Amino acid sequence: MPARHILLPAMLLCLLAGCGGGAGGAAADASADAAAQRPPRTPLPAPVPVPTLAQVGDRLFEEVSLSASGKLACASCHVEARGHSDATGSFLPLGGADGTHQGLRSSPSARYLDQAGAFGFDAQGRPRGGLFWDGRANNRSEQARGPLFNADEMANADVAALATRLRALPYSADLRAAANLPAAATDNQWVDAAVTALARYQADDARFHPFTSKFDAVQDGRTTFTAQEQRGLNLFNDPQRGNCASCHDSRPVQIQPGLNRALFTNFSYHALGVPRNQSQATANPAFFDLGLCARSDLAGRADLCGMFRTPTLRNVALTGPYFHNARFAALEDAVAFYATRDLDPARWYPTVNGQALVYNDLPALYHGNVQQGAPFRRAGQPPALTAQDVTDVVAFLRTLSDGFTTAPAAQ
Repeated sequence: MPARHILLPAMLLCLLAGCGGGAGGAAADASADAAAQRPPRTPLPAPVPVPTLAQVGDRLFEEVSLSASGKLACASCHVEARGHSDATGSFLPLGGADGTHQGLRSSPSARYLDQAGAFGFDAQGRPRGGLFWDGRANNRSEQARGPLFNADEMANADVAALATRLRALPYSADLRAAANLPAAATDNQWVDAAVTALARYQADDARFHPFTSKFDAVQDGRTTFTAQEQRGLNLFNDPQRGNCASCHDSRPVQIQPGLNRALFTNFSYHALGVPRNQSQATANPAFFDLGLCARSDLAGRADLCGMFRTPTLRNVALTGPYFHNARFAALEDAVAFYATRDLDPARWYPTVNGQALVYNDLPALYHGNVQQGAPFRRAGQPPALTAQDVTDVVAFLRTLSDGFTTAPAAQ
């Protein structure tokens, strides 16, 4: 083929591509200049993450506007620094529509409840599980709902009243998004979303089950007990002495795969004959808080009267006052009560004509329900725990407080 026939297509391609800096090259340069002068594009905003139910539950836990008085939040009676129980110096919490109604029972710790399970009876017919002192809530959602409508606590009149408060929250859109509520959500849907968020927060947040006590550090081999703490643990576990572990089990159970920890409760129920307190309720001498048998579904079960749930002893040094009726302010007195209830009843109960009125917060008809056996002893028997033993047990109990850190190594 002649050479010119080969060159022509190549020349044509070069012209089309702007070879040699002709008009096509100039146009390309102008386009590049224009692109350089064009203002930079504004980047699209990053999508706002939808808050989780647990994150919204964290805010709801601190929210006083959910109460009729505008003064009470979940956190008011479940203070983190106190093991999520009553605030320092409290007796029985005050609530109600005007903030002056005294609660019937102390606020138990909201920690370490995930293994409680629903309320029921075991193969031997013994009550187990549930939340609150009488086990009436079967899960954290039911537990969260209770105080919101209790007339002596947050005192919402009904579901509509609480839903109105939820819709008025400055972060109500977060609750709506986290719970995937429809635009026309009903009052019940709003309330269900709120209690679910509160439950999810407590289940997910490590502060409600940290397992960071000295006891845990000892179990992990990171530190050791003092001699007194070890004596206290031995007494705690001894079935003939303290016998505490029969209800406050110190043996580890599986919390999750690879994590075994002691819960210091078996979620059982017992009538302990705790002395009567002085409160708004007990100003009426005919009033008695009967515990389990006061529940409508357990009415008529006289064998359950006076029984209350065994709380965890984790953080017990922080969670006073003690027992369901907050009768004892000091941990030492709570332990000493077990040791001397029946040996020195005048120490704990009022005396009339030289006679101690034992188990005075329980009608005589139900006194047979009161727990016997170690560490309780009958008159004339030696005490299961001496005064020194009580001090040693208390020293051990103080190792159950979360937040323990081992001392840094010397430099």
